[in-house]
Amino acid sequence: MKDNSTNTFHPFTLLEGTWTGEGRGEYPTITSFDYRETLIFTRRDEKSLAYEQRTEKRFDAQAEWLVSHWENGFIRTLDSGEVELVNAQSGGRAEVLVGNIEELGGVIRIHLVSKTILNDPRMVSSARRFVLDGDTLRYEMQMQTTKMDQLTKHLKIELKRAK
Repeated sequence: MKDNSTNTFHPFTLLEGTWTGEGRGEYPTITSFDYRETLIFTRRDEKSLAYEQRTEKRFDAQAEWLVSHWENGFIRTLDSGEVELVNAQSGGRAEVLVGNIEELGGVIRIHLVSKTILNDPRMVSSARRFVLDGDTLRYEMQMQTTKMDQLTKHLKIELKRAK
């Protein structure tokens, strides 16, 4: 796929659009939960995407979905070739994560690790991985808090392209 504005391929082109799905959240210090999410990527220019993430959660044996996590941010390619994700979250936390993007056999992988976390003294570090395979986007998040001494799985979801 080519980007019409520059006639060069950029993997962000394949992320553009609306994605929806359901996943599972867990962490050793919290009650596990199911969650559903809408994730919207909007192309800003040849090297960046804006994104909006809206999440609802439901604890086991609970029928009603509750508004949970809201997040807005940008993903951009840096001059170094690395990828940077910058976000602000509804709970007050802001993060800057840096990593890489690779394409292998038509599958795009983005792996990011926190560089800066602001306004949440519980958080030590976080990591995110996106895997785009056609119209399926898998996402995982790990985090390290002051109560856990290493990055530990927190979220896992599979989203499908809605638009």
